[in-house]
Amino acid sequence: MTATLVFPVSTPDGRAYLKQALERGDRVVGASCDLSDPTGGVAPWAKLPLVHEPGFLEAFLDLVKTHGVTRIHASAHMVHAALTQILREHDLPDLRIINRSALEQEFLRWDDIFARAEQWRDLIARLAPACAPPDLSFLAGVIRLAFDLFGESYDDKLAAMLACLLTAPDGDIVEIGALFGRSASVLLSGRTLGPASRRLFVFDPWSSDAGAQKDLPEAMQAYTRSAGLERVAHAFEATFAAIAPEGAMTAYRTPSASGSAIYRGDVDGEAVRLLKGRAALRPSGRIALLHIDGNHDGPCVAEDVALWSPLVAPGGWVAIDDYCWRYGDGPKRAGDALLKQWGDHVAQAYVAGDCLFIQRSAGA
Repeated sequence: MTATLVFPVSTPDGRAYLKQALERGDRVVGASCDLSDPTGGVAPWAKLPLVHEPGFLEAFLDLVKTHGVTRIHASAHMVHAALTQILREHDLPDLRIINRSALEQEFLRWDDIFARAEQWRDLIARLAPACAPPDLSFLAGVIRLAFDLFGESYDDKLAAMLACLLTAPDGDIVEIGALFGRSASVLLSGRTLGPASRRLFVFDPWSSDAGAQKDLPEAMQAYTRSAGLERVAHAFEATFAAIAPEGAMTAYRTPSASGSAIYRGDVDGEAVRLLKGRAALRPSGRIALLHIDGNHDGPCVAEDVALWSPLVAPGGWVAIDDYCWRYGDGPKRAGDALLKQWGDHVAQAYVAGDCLFIQRSAGA
């Protein structure tokens, strides 16, 4: 049985590939220039010289022969380049490198990001024609950060949020339901767009019980209960502790209803506040953009709209996620009810990425 050589196995990409290969049941051997085995003994390992050292070729070919290596995963760019040259110059047709170089992969990733940034810019220009869209470098950076975080909000919806912020009035940004923080990262990045710098307030219980959605099929409800949402709060806090400027945002680990009481100043939320290394922020009581992405069950979305939409300032926006939800109509019914309630006080409304965006008229 042939084997795959993971070299260097000591890099994060090398360790990740080794773990996945072992889970698949592949035969693998690790190699690196380390003084001791970085695999912890989970796979055969050999110490190789550096690729530019005179003894490397002989040691490499001996390792290939000893372990029956036919495939190579080379995660380090210089190793990938050196092995590519060796395979070309030494006529080794039974050996092949199975991955792109790390540098090539990174260039391809950024090519995709900048192509998407152009699409974001075009969509923002259509949605906010009176405003100059953000420049491509800013949009590319927003995309890179957002999509390093797990989430289920995608390009059109997130770009539309930035379009809203270009035209929104002074006031706070409020997000109900954040998961790992993909959309929150976009809102944080976009807080300075438009006429005013805004602050972001996030409310999420990060609780499997509170997050259970009864409109989902039972199998998916079971998935939600077993997903370990409690752990997500730690990942969210770690991310924003690193990237959020002082005074730019705060977050509370609490459901929407109690979050509303905290925001209005009716109760003290210090016990459930994250990012406690920073000073608490005082809400303005005026919401420039309200993003509702919590529990999608009909009664829950209706409650979110009833609690929070009265605080949206004239000219402000409400974004209701999954307006076109395939598992239920809770978000759609709540969105339609708000459109009817505001009536002539709706300045504009549209759907982008399955999210309903409603702007309250400036004269409301």
